[in-house]
Amino acid sequence: MTSSYLLLVSLFTIAVTVSVYLFLKTNTLKKKLSEKDTASSASESEKENLAVEKKKLEEKNKKLFGMSEAVYKEKKRVDEENEKLIVQKSDLEKEKKKVDEKVKKLWSQSMAIHKEKERINELKTEIEIKHKEIIDSVNYAKRIQEAILPDRKEIMAHLPNSFLLFKPKDIVAGDFYWFGNLTPNPSPKERGASPPSGETGEGVVLIAAVDCTGHGVPGAFMSMIGNTLLNQIVFEKKITEPAKILTELNIEVNASLKQTQFESESRDGMDVGICSFEFPSPSERDGRVRMQFAGANRPLYFVRNGELTETKANKFPIGGLSYDVDKTFTNHVFQLQKGDAIYITSDGYADQFSPQDKKLMTKKFKEILVSIQDKSMEEQRDYLDTFIENWKGGMEQTDDVLVIGVRI
Repeated sequence: MTSSYLLLVSLFTIAVTVSVYLFLKTNTLKKKLSEKDTASSASESEKENLAVEKKKLEEKNKKLFGMSEAVYKEKKRVDEENEKLIVQKSDLEKEKKKVDEKVKKLWSQSMAIHKEKERINELKTEIEIKHKEIIDSVNYAKRIQEAILPDRKEIMAHLPNSFLLFKPKDIVAGDFYWFGNLTPNPSPKERGASPPSGETGEGVVLIAAVDCTGHGVPGAFMSMIGNTLLNQIVFEKKITEPAKILTELNIEVNASLKQTQFESESRDGMDVGICSFEFPSPSERDGRVRMQFAGANRPLYFVRNGELTETKANKFPIGGLSYDVDKTFTNHVFQLQKGDAIYITSDGYADQFSPQDKKLMTKKFKEILVSIQDKSMEEQRDYLDTFIENWKGGMEQTDDVLVIGVRI
């Protein structure tokens, strides 16, 4: 645009110069004609030639004037365009300044984001380290919890036709199983007195399924308390009647957690199903086993000849803020026969959800127990394990799972 502008200015200057030149030359000719007319010495033909030349000069002058006018208009248009370009240039400079400011702001934000990202990465690393420390600690707690659980080989030695299905929801569990085997005491004749209440003159084997408040680490703490107290009640205090064990356990949990009306707001506790098996001495064996059961919110499922009978538990837990409830546990006595099967559980199996958000429910669980009576106890365990895994599909496990089965 600058080159065009300079060209137009040059043309305009030339046109003006030529116009001035022709104007001056025309005046000179006019002057000469005037002088010749005055002197009357010029010929007629010369006058005519001068007139023709004058006319031509006037036409050229007219054309040059037109060209000059066109050049002037073009110059004016170019000036206007140039002014617009100047305005546009100014606007572009302003816009560039704004863009530069935005770029500068974005750069500052980018630097801030980069620093924040670095800080987040540092926090992430710190969290990962702490998470690893926590997981390592929980894994160590798992080893401790597993160490205090009864040896399954010992359970199988005394209850060979039995199974344990134990599936913690987390690394450590709130559910736990407990087992007790008491060395046979002297017979009543040998010690000259009747056995103390809750004791027996024969060998006694006890097994319990315990579901503590919560799961994971809080539940694991409660499980250790429960396991310790059961050991004290049975092995130190020699209490073997299930109902009396639960009564004593409730008292001890209330005391350990200070669950009184004035001292604590702790609601932690546990649901328990506990059985004792009294096997007759060799001289008195008649194929029957005396079993006792008591439950705190956890029932007993008893299967004989393909029919399932549920023995209800007392509707209150061990522990918890129930100081105003008279917790008297009911003791149930059974004479078991060969082929009878009993089951005690936590609520985790029946409470498991499927991918369709459907809970298994106790009714379905009891139907499963009846349907697997033709299987060995080991096969029953495998079947129950496979069934619950298929039932939950890709869903998270709802709760700890504990099922104990014993067949006579």
